[in-house]
Amino acid sequence: MLLLGALLLACGTKPQPYNVILITLDTTRADYLSCYGSPNAANTPYFDGIAAQGTLFERAIAQASVTPVSHASILTGLYQYQHGVRVLYASSGYRLDPAVPRITTVLRDKGWRTGAFLSAFPVSEQFGFDTGFEVFDNGIQAATDTVLQESGDGRFRWNVARNQRRSDVTTDRAIAWIDEIGKDPFFTWIHYWDPHDMSLKPPAEVVSELVPRGTVGDEYRRKMYAAEVQYVDSQFGRLVEHLKATGKWDRTIVIVTSDHGEGLGDHDWWNHRILYQEQIRVPLLVRIPGETGGKRVSSIVRTIDAVPTLYDWLDVAPEGHIEGRTLLPLMRGEPDEPRIAYADQLNMYDTNANMVARRPNDDLLYCAVDDNWKLIYRPRHPDLSELYHIAEDPGELQNLYHKNHPEALRLRAYLDESGGYVDGPFGESMDEETKKRLEALGYVD
Repeated sequence: MLLLGALLLACGTKPQPYNVILITLDTTRADYLSCYGSPNAANTPYFDGIAAQGTLFERAIAQASVTPVSHASILTGLYQYQHGVRVLYASSGYRLDPAVPRITTVLRDKGWRTGAFLSAFPVSEQFGFDTGFEVFDNGIQAATDTVLQESGDGRFRWNVARNQRRSDVTTDRAIAWIDEIGKDPFFTWIHYWDPHDMSLKPPAEVVSELVPRGTVGDEYRRKMYAAEVQYVDSQFGRLVEHLKATGKWDRTIVIVTSDHGEGLGDHDWWNHRILYQEQIRVPLLVRIPGETGGKRVSSIVRTIDAVPTLYDWLDVAPEGHIEGRTLLPLMRGEPDEPRIAYADQLNMYDTNANMVARRPNDDLLYCAVDDNWKLIYRPRHPDLSELYHIAEDPGELQNLYHKNHPEALRLRAYLDESGGYVDGPFGESMDEETKKRLEALGYVD
């Protein structure tokens, strides 16, 4: 049987079906995985192993820098103005409609077992992500009334254990389910939240090894961020080793990506919700058994291209239109039409973190990026828009924007034609439980 399988792979015939694992790393910059080569990177041998066995995309662009919007695009292969999730916290536009097709519903209907093992509230069923999963383990533990706890000074503080969990617990749950379903082919989405904040830190022995005693201030924040990325890698590694030990690894496809990055002080901003490269350039690693490994692709790609790649390789038709395009030609060194990546942040309509008060010029941000140029367009403050020759200035240090610059005009025309602009507030009411949980997570001042 092993010889037959090898011959089938050599002849380009794919034994069906294969397992699929989609790993989404919350708030994880590409340059903090060691396979991307940055001196700031954590040590991530298991993610590096996926790159070594598959393809690493050096310039993958997330479609937003806020969790639900970006995840909706990853799962559907659609831009946000197509699937309808536009904000994290507002009157509406935050929930993925069950009628919108996604990889989960497509593979479920084709016979795959489907399970989601998630680590925080912003990817829970409150945002519409449970459709198509037979098991949806959302990482939250309690009713709303136990989320906030009185601190004794007249204020309420978040009960951290109720709205997020560490990657070791999420990995335990995923492994248990994979064992439970036996030999059935599966699609599982595993979401790791750890680098988002420091409320739940890695074990003390991990922190003491990676964050030197006496480290304080900004250096402490960066080192702890790297420690959390490294800890997530170790937990992903437990999953990999378990799949190898149980004989499932050789027929398992793995995609690793992130919903967005983090500022960490670059461009004078520590968080996300804006559109510089440190917020929207994310890791994208694709490992498919039988495809040549160890490849690196420098072309601009989008996180919406991950799901179309699965459809293509598995020879499964999507339900309806998808905007993303398969990455297989790039993975195989074949010619492919260049991409433009779209991203946006509707901070004017998204009340999370009081962004307009903190950064009034970032109320509405629309972005277009290709292999050479990047435009961040501010329709309410057009003269403050930004244009970078991203091929020569990847750190976005020299703003070349002028309203008549030919590259600004070209990318602005793309944005104008995209259908992504919004011109008014959303109307539907958000339920009180969602509001309270997001307030508990610190998304509202």
